[in-house]
Amino acid sequence: MWVFASIAAAAIAIFAIYCLIPNYWMRNRSKRVVRCGETNKPWIALTFDDGPNPIYTPKLLDILKEAGVKATFFVVGEQALQYPHILGRMHSEGHTVGCHSFSHRHAWLMSPLRTFSDIELTCQAIKSSLGHQPRWYRPPWGMFNLCSAAAARRLGLEIAYWSIEAQDWEAKTTARHIYDAVISQAQPGSIVVLHDNRGAPGAPAKTLEALPSIIDTLKKKGYTFVTLDQLKGDRA
Repeated sequence: MWVFASIAAAAIAIFAIYCLIPNYWMRNRSKRVVRCGETNKPWIALTFDDGPNPIYTPKLLDILKEAGVKATFFVVGEQALQYPHILGRMHSEGHTVGCHSFSHRHAWLMSPLRTFSDIELTCQAIKSSLGHQPRWYRPPWGMFNLCSAAAARRLGLEIAYWSIEAQDWEAKTTARHIYDAVISQAQPGSIVVLHDNRGAPGAPAKTLEALPSIIDTLKKKGYTFVTLDQLKGDRA
C-alpha cells in the first residue's frame, strides 16, 4: 500500500511543480506577463483569441474598420495556415497579430518539448503569412506550465494575459452579458479578451452583436482603442 501512496504523492508533487505553481505565478504574480497597461491614459485594448475564422473574423474586421478601431488578434497556428489572407488583412488594416498556440492544446497536457514546438510552429505560420515574427504570445485558456514562459522567451515573445473577460465562448452567454461585462469592468489600461472562433456553436456571433455597442459606449466615455504594442507604450 505504501508503494501506491508514494507513487500518488510523487505524481501530485510533479503536477504541482509542472502545472499548478507556475500557472498561479504567471497568471497572478510574474512581471513578465502583461495584464494591463498604464492607468494614466484613457486607453483600452481589445484582443481576440482563437481565430481566424472564415465567417466571423472578416465580419469582425469590418466592424473594427468602420469604427476606426485597432485590436490585437491571438491566432491559432492551424487556422492561420488555412486562412493566410485573413491574417494579411489584419496586418494591412493596422492590427497586431500574436501567437495563441498551434492547435489550442492545454498547457498542462504538453511536455516541455511539445510546449516549445507548439509555440514555434505558430510563429512560423504567422511569419509565412506576414513575413515577420510575431511579438506577443497568449496561451490557450490563459493556462501555463513550467516551460511556457521559457519557451516564449526563447522565441522572443512577450506574454499577454487580460484584465477583462466576458465568457463569450459559453453557450448561455448573451450579447447583453458580453456588453455589460466589458462596460462594467472597463478602466484605463484594461485588456479585454474576446473570441472570434471556437467556443459553443454560434458563440462568436454574440460577440459580434455586442461589439459595436461596446465600442460606441466606451468611445463616449472617452476611451481610445489601442493595440497591445501601443498599450505597452512602444508605438504611438
